[in-house]
Order: sequence, then C-alpha cells, then structure tokens
Amino acid sequence: MTDKIDPTQIASICESFEKGEFISVDLPNGGKLVIDQKLPFICVYRFIDTPEFYLASLVRTQGAFLIVRADLDVKNLLKRLIEVAITDFKTFMILEIWNNDNPESSQHIEICYPGKKTTATVDALEKGFSEFKRHLPGLQIILKESAHRHPETFGPMIALDFLKKTGTLLLGIAFPTIFRDIENRLEFPIFYRQMSRKFAGVIKLAAYEFVRVQSDNKFEHYLSLGKTRLDSLTRSADKEISQISEKLDFILRVTPVNSTEEWKKFRDNKFTKPPNFTYRLISLDPEIEKRKLFNISLENVDHPTLAFLLRDKRLELEKQLIMLEERGTKKFLHTSRSVFGEVNEVVRNCAISLLNNGLANEQPENKTVNAVDFAQYADQELDKYRPFFPHLNLRVKIKDNVNGLIVSGPELSIGKNLTISASRMEALIQHEVGTHLLTYCNGHLQPLGLMYSGFAGYEQTQEGLAVLSEYLVGGLDINRLKVLAARVMAVDSLIQGADFIETFNLLLKEYGFKPKTAFMVSMRVHRGGGYTKDSIYLKGLIQVLDFIQKGGDLSLLFGGKFALEHLPLIEELTHVRILKKPMLPSYLDSEESKLRLERIKAGMSLDNLTT
Repeated sequence: MTDKIDPTQIASICESFEKGEFISVDLPNGGKLVIDQKLPFICVYRFIDTPEFYLASLVRTQGAFLIVRADLDVKNLLKRLIEVAITDFKTFMILEIWNNDNPESSQHIEICYPGKKTTATVDALEKGFSEFKRHLPGLQIILKESAHRHPETFGPMIALDFLKKTGTLLLGIAFPTIFRDIENRLEFPIFYRQMSRKFAGVIKLAAYEFVRVQSDNKFEHYLSLGKTRLDSLTRSADKEISQISEKLDFILRVTPVNSTEEWKKFRDNKFTKPPNFTYRLISLDPEIEKRKLFNISLENVDHPTLAFLLRDKRLELEKQLIMLEERGTKKFLHTSRSVFGEVNEVVRNCAISLLNNGLANEQPENKTVNAVDFAQYADQELDKYRPFFPHLNLRVKIKDNVNGLIVSGPELSIGKNLTISASRMEALIQHEVGTHLLTYCNGHLQPLGLMYSGFAGYEQTQEGLAVLSEYLVGGLDINRLKVLAARVMAVDSLIQGADFIETFNLLLKEYGFKPKTAFMVSMRVHRGGGYTKDSIYLKGLIQVLDFIQKGGDLSLLFGGKFALEHLPLIEELTHVRILKKPMLPSYLDSEESKLRLERIKAGMSLDNLTT
C-alpha cells in the first residue's frame, strides 16, 4: 500500500515555495523536505526502511532536497512544485540519487539522462565527478541515455509525459557505496567529509548549467544556488567554538608579564645570562575546554563549507589548548610549528635581502610619543567606528603587564612603557585599530562567530594586511621592515635549535640591531618555549602584495578574520547572502592611500615599500 501526502500540506508547501520562503517540513514515514530558497531544481533520495546515512547526508548538502521512504507517493507534491517553479524559471530539474549496489559496477558513478538537449548539464556532472578519481583511481563515470532514470527496485516518481509537457528534466545518479566497506564493516568518515564538499559543488554547478541553458537565468553565479540560511545546529556549533576561542585569549597567555624587568637584568648581566620570563596564570582548564570542543556535533552540520570551517577551527583551538599545557617546555615549539608552519625559502631570502641591503638595520629615531599620547590618538580613531558598532565596547587601556600593543577582542591594550617614533604613530594606529579591531567589528556584523573569532590560520593574512596599512598611510619605514625581517631570522634560528642567547647574538652581532631591539625580538620568538608566529608578518605581507598585484580586491579582506586561502569560501557564503559587505577603514578614502595602492597594483616590489 502506498501512502500519500495530505493535499493541504502540499498546498501549504507550494504557497511558501511561490513566495520564496524557507521550507522545512516533516513528511509521512520519516520523510523530509527542505527548500532553502526558490530554486529551479531539487535533489531526491528514496529509501526502503531507513535512510543510508552517507547518501542522505550528500543530498542534504543541497539547498533543495526531498528524502522520503519509497512507499510514499510524492508525484502530486512534485507536480505542484514544478508548476510553481516553471512560472519563474520556465523549467525545472529533478536529480534522483540512489546507491549503486551492483557488484559489477561498485566503482561506477552512473548518470542516467534523457538525451542530447541536456549536454551542458550532463557534461558538468561528468566533469565534476571525474575529480573524484584523484581519490579513487578505479572510479569510472558512466553515461546512460535512458527513459528509466530511477532505481530498478522502485517505480518512477512522476510520469514522463508530465515531465515532457512541463519541460522538466529528470536525471538519475547511481552513486557507489564508497564511504563504507560493508563486507568488513568499515566506515570512512574523513573521506566522506572530503567528498561531500566536492559533491555539493558538482550538483550546484550542474544545476547552474541547466538553468543557464534552459531557462531565464536569475542567478548570477552557481554558488548562488546553495543554502542561504544557517540552521540551529550550525549556529549553535559556531557560537560554542567562537566562545571557546575568545575565552582562550591565547596571545595574552603566552606573552611574558615581566619582559621590562628581565631586559634590565639581561643588560646588567652583559647579555650573558638568559632571562627568566613569567606568565599570567592560566584561568581555564585546557582539558575541560577540549572536552567542550569535541562535544560539539560537527558531523551533523549539513552545510559542507561551514562544517569544514568549523572543523578546521576546532583543530586549531585544540592545538592552542595543548600549547597552553606545554607552555614553558620544549614541546611548545613543536606544536607552534604545526600551527604557524615553517620559514620557507622565499620568506627567508626576502628577510636576508632586507637585512643586507646596505642600510643600517636600525636607523636613529627623533621625536617619540609615550603610552598616554598613543592611547589618546587611538581613542580618537575608535570614535570613527563606535557609532557603527554601538553593541561593542570598543576601548583602549594602558596596562602594567603588557609590553607594546595587543588587541584582544574589542580592546586595544597598551604597555605603560611604550615609546614609539612619532612618525610611526598613524601607521601603528591603522595596524591595530584600522585592521585588527575593525575586522573584529566587521566580523561581529556577520551571522558567523568565526568571522570575528577568526578562521583557522587567519593570522598570516591579517598581519600582512595590517603591515600593508602602515604603508598605505605613509608610515612603513625601513626600520619597521628590517624588524619584520629580523623576526623571520630569529624564528629560523629558533627552529634550527638556537637558544635565547644565540638568537640575541645573531641579531646583535651579525645584523647590527641595538641590544634592546635584539632582546625584544628574541623575547617574542622564545616566549612560551618557542613561538614561531613572528615569521608570518613578512610572509603575510608578501602574500597580500601578490594578491593585489594579481587583481585581488583589497576591500574583501576587511570583512572579518580569515586567510587568503579562505576567499573562495567567503565568496560562496557571500553569493548565498549569508555574509554582508564590510565597513572599510577611513584611510582608504584618502588620495594618498589610493595613490599608494595604485603603485602596488603596478608592481611595486617589497624592497621599495618604504616611505
């Protein structure tokens, strides 16, 4: 006996579909219909007793899907959806997906299609699924021109004459059971996660090709066909991970609180006795925070892009929690290298070139400003942004236990002993406020907490952007570039096994830095047991310059805290209207900054990036 869907429920669904409203309804016998926005296609999966987990999960990656038991009659629902859709799109596409259980074709993806009119769509599927061969060399993509585009064990969902009359395309995809080994009772969840993102993109691209050729295309990009809403599970997971990230306050916890006192002792001991740095007490339990992280059910997040970002961030947070446990030991350096990477040859050579360019590696400074002056100027800059972010307590504080400048959340902390060149004040304001604080603020305007707490590995791009801002406001001098180069060589010496004294002497004797500068650079690198982050400032600057010179849009990088490698994901989330356009720093409107940016676009090299 075949069950049917209540006609009143069908009417309600189609009324919402016509209005372009979000639809998420339970259907009889454990079925589910989700339509995120008004789309010209739907993915369907029919099951016998219970849905096969991996296949159902693949279908759920789409913005419109129907998962139903095979004994539920869905033809009236599909007919009504088609009738509504063709008033807007002139056509509609149904992709039915099922498991290819045939032992003789267990490594085949079979695409069943009606004929030559669908060449672009089928080509997109064939080309997209061919990418899977990198992971499964024996995989074959089989194209079948057939009137029977449904599983052999089930009947057709809807009559072919109705499909022809309405111009609806029905495609069948028999997908192999590649995510589990049934015979040996093994499952491959990591492989599934890799493939699910690819699968989601393949289906969207094929649907876009169909709409582009067969209908009045209302979508500017194939990514626009994806999910536009964050479900409660995704929001909850994002919130929990972002809260753990902010609570971690990692930089403050691995920065010495006694660097000023230790500098004086180091100087008095003629630079022969290594400093003994002390740190803030850690007011959280890394074990408990790790347990919280892995209690978050990311395996149930259907949006493949967001699941990837959340999982990547969780892994990074786990490493940082481990680093807090390892603080002050040799293990700290090993984990730091896994988070921030190595010093590659390009960055090392660039650093050496800057340090050996014939100019003194530390030029004398004239007029200087202190912490109070800098705090007043920074607070004035924050006044430009406070009206746009009234929900954030943007603030500047002078602190005893901070050395230099640190941005943590909405706060800029300034060490009470800060002394900087007056000519560098605007540059550092834009580094800290115009980049780090502004991207935090812009991230808070987004529905994703990761946009302000930071994607995994965001620091390199963020610091590169911040250093670039120094140039754009005319404050990136040769001293600054040489210090960034010194940090690279200090990290390199650390990785090669140098202790604090050896790194200090490298900077002092070989590269000619003043003792205090050599001490501060060495402190930053050796803190915690070996912190390799400082090599990313120069590396990030090199990458951001390359991005701009290849035609990249600088304004995109102010939307939150993410890396250049995340831009395709940011683009995807922007196309489906999950993300909003960011506020840009005030200095980008100045004629001077525009002129400097044009010079970079024209190919200015890093060596000439001083004012």
